[in-house]
Amino acid sequence: MYERLLPNLAAVFTRRAIASLGLGALMSLGVAATLGSTPVRAQAPEQTSIEIWAVRDPQEAAVIALAKELDYYKAEGLDVTIKWIVSGTDMASLVASGDINFAGESVTTSAILRDKGIDIRYVMPTANIGGTQCIVLGPNTTLSSPKDLEGKKIGMAAGSGVAIAIRNMAAQYGVDYTKITFVNLQPPDQAPALARGDIDAMAVWQPWALAGMSLGGKLFFTGNKSYIEGSEKPVNWMYLDAGLNVPAAYLAKNPNTVKAVMRALLKAIDYINKNPVEQSAKLLASPLNVPLADLVPIMKQNIYSASIDDNIVKGATELLTYGADPKIGWFSKPYAPKELWDLTLLKELAPDQVKAGGF
Repeated sequence: MYERLLPNLAAVFTRRAIASLGLGALMSLGVAATLGSTPVRAQAPEQTSIEIWAVRDPQEAAVIALAKELDYYKAEGLDVTIKWIVSGTDMASLVASGDINFAGESVTTSAILRDKGIDIRYVMPTANIGGTQCIVLGPNTTLSSPKDLEGKKIGMAAGSGVAIAIRNMAAQYGVDYTKITFVNLQPPDQAPALARGDIDAMAVWQPWALAGMSLGGKLFFTGNKSYIEGSEKPVNWMYLDAGLNVPAAYLAKNPNTVKAVMRALLKAIDYINKNPVEQSAKLLASPLNVPLADLVPIMKQNIYSASIDDNIVKGATELLTYGADPKIGWFSKPYAPKELWDLTLLKELAPDQVKAGGF
């Protein structure tokens, strides 16, 4: 995403087309002991030269890119090439072509492909990125309470998942969601419209939210943080994930290769969480093509983790239900996470990360 931006955020506001909404044959250790996992002697990967496809942004790709920067793939006996794409909405069609074996994307990608009869498995999450789904008020928008959003115009790309956060906020504060007017605007067009006063607020993900704030907009809430009452407080209004999807046929034929990739990703997650975020951001600014000054606050909004607990299951269920709404149309029916997740290898490599009941 950021490769289409100039370091100066003002360049964000030019109109452009953009889609809407990852040594040796044997290794002695599995994931780091700090993850609470029992060390597992690795078997040689069936394939050593692989490609991992990912969206070039800090949400979907930070863990995938960091594992390469820190040579974690190399340590697992892999030669990894990261293939960058601009938008996650393109991933499903690319995977459907049969040329992709590792897709760094949300569980919704698995649902879209299952809906088309393609058996793909979501083998692990790498981050909860709901915190980068943002609602930004315009410079001249003043609200005495969230209820004042009724009758206001919010710029949002049609079908965007950030609507989940708005719905849950509205339910908590007694806002009539049907009385909010949504203006269909693509992310690059929202900040200019906010500055002109054409809309009262914008609902968008990073880095576009930073663009709005750079023009005087005020962060009102995100999927997991609220600033509505004047100070930051945690909320649980939206779960959105980054993760790893692998076609079932490839997984069955190359389990050791998949495990090698997963071990590298688990180490990268551990690195992010054990070090100041600025340290990871310095390593990622170049491969992600994001200015360091922007990358640090964006990364702080993400929760980098492979953990699956009952709250994650609940959030993923809500996300998959939203995507099946005929008005949204990501897929034709609501999938349960259990239909899409294959946590067999994650439980083998990092059993403490699978905390949800029934898995």
